[in-house]
Amino acid sequence: MPALPRPSGPDPAPFALVPAAYVLLLRQREHTVASALDGRPTRVSREHRPHGGPCPGPAADTEVLLQLRRNTGFMDGHWAAGIAGHVEPGESVTAAAVREGAEEMGVVIAPGELLPLTAMHRSNAVGGPALEQRVDFFFTLTHWYGVPTIQEPAKCGGLEWFALDSLPDPIPPHEFAALRLLATALDSGRPAPAITSFGFTAR
Repeated sequence: MPALPRPSGPDPAPFALVPAAYVLLLRQREHTVASALDGRPTRVSREHRPHGGPCPGPAADTEVLLQLRRNTGFMDGHWAAGIAGHVEPGESVTAAAVREGAEEMGVVIAPGELLPLTAMHRSNAVGGPALEQRVDFFFTLTHWYGVPTIQEPAKCGGLEWFALDSLPDPIPPHEFAALRLLATALDSGRPAPAITSFGFTAR
């Protein structure tokens, strides 16, 4: 197949598509005050899955682990996914998720336990030039080994479990959109869209 012709005129600005992995750790809601740092086991039943298995129940009965970002230069002061990071050169997105789980939370993740939620294609500058775009692969996880703990204290100001119907504020907008997709999927019993978009003026 021949290569596509290059556009005529001055060279266009370079285009970049940056991939990242997000892992949403989920557990059944505990109806007492809960903290990710209280030392209790966090290995959850295999039946507690939003996709690919029996539905765990409504969003109100499901908790997600979020960390408070600080000193990162991006969305500091926001509650974000407990495990997230860019895919490194030569690395698959599932390998990135496993690596970030160990680096950020000190947990061991089996790749086969990662359940796809959605792949989000988004503009890095909402409403601005779309020269840098992101593709964020969101996974859910209900079965892991180890107790999630802060591994990078300089970048994390807190680590807490929140019910999906009682999320903190603020949350990065694109992550909030993914969490709402998850809540809707749990309440409806239907999977979230495989591919979603965020931040583009034209849908």
